[in-house]
Amino acid sequence: MARRHPASAALRTALEEQPDLAVLCTHHPAAHRELFGADRMVQLPIAENAMLGMATGMALTGRRVLVNVARAAFLFSAFDPLVNQATKWRYLTDGQFRVPLAIRALTRGGEHLGAQHEHAPHAMLAQVPGLVVAVPGSPNSAAGLLAAALRHPDPVVVLESPALFAPGWESLPEPEPTPAALPFGVPNRVTAGRDVTLVGIGNTVRTVLGAAASLAGHGRAAQVVDLRTAAPLDVALLSELVAATDGAVLVDEAPPACSLMHSLAYQLVAAGAVAPDRVRVVSGAACPAPVNPGLQAVLAPDVPAVVDAALAALGSSTLTKGSV
Repeated sequence: MARRHPASAALRTALEEQPDLAVLCTHHPAAHRELFGADRMVQLPIAENAMLGMATGMALTGRRVLVNVARAAFLFSAFDPLVNQATKWRYLTDGQFRVPLAIRALTRGGEHLGAQHEHAPHAMLAQVPGLVVAVPGSPNSAAGLLAAALRHPDPVVVLESPALFAPGWESLPEPEPTPAALPFGVPNRVTAGRDVTLVGIGNTVRTVLGAAASLAGHGRAAQVVDLRTAAPLDVALLSELVAATDGAVLVDEAPPACSLMHSLAYQLVAAGAVAPDRVRVVSGAACPAPVNPGLQAVLAPDVPAVVDAALAALGSSTLTKGSV
């Protein structure tokens, strides 16, 4: 029998332990509808603005709600209920009302669905006060962050790469030892290393792990850090981790403009954790996601680019892509 995905197990556990939890989605597995009933497994038309508005109202009246919008791109049509309503009620009412709402949305990775379906909006969403933005980089972290979201008193968006659920997901690198609930805002030091710190989030966690392995072949020991969340984020802890090495490379598949990693680079330099000439940011291209797999691979950060950036940060000669 195929192994159940840890995120699926986390959802099943939450549904069993929290009878007030309802799931809003355009399609539910038949087994879930049979087990938990149509009043908890609510099937809705493709209307994300209405889904988020309905979910916010349910949460305000005492229900805990999980909304699966399928694609992160579809959140853009639901920005008003998410940004102007769900994330504001606790602030506007001085804590009298909370909105225990979790949202799952797929980003990009391996599907090649094109510009209108593949997005990595964690930096954009991280600018919304009152919103937790979780970005798992492995199957266990997808489970752990989802489990935490389903217990959190405030709105949480969990941005999941399709690659984490594709056939063969069991063979993906797994930085998290268990699928247990994870704390929001706490970066995970995946590997230790004295020379350079490689920081990833979401899909780029696998990229920096590959770069660390390549750097080891060149006599460089890399510390790998998985941010886990774009907001909140313990920058003081990240600064401590970075300060223990001689340089830092921050890697993100999102475009460089107003990016999370450029903001972190500034904060790390301002905190004295790393010298300005010892930090590099490797970003995705400022281009809509192409359908063509070859083009998509070229536009995303890859292992050779991260290795070159790490060597540059350490003052060494960079390598060509063919030599990595």
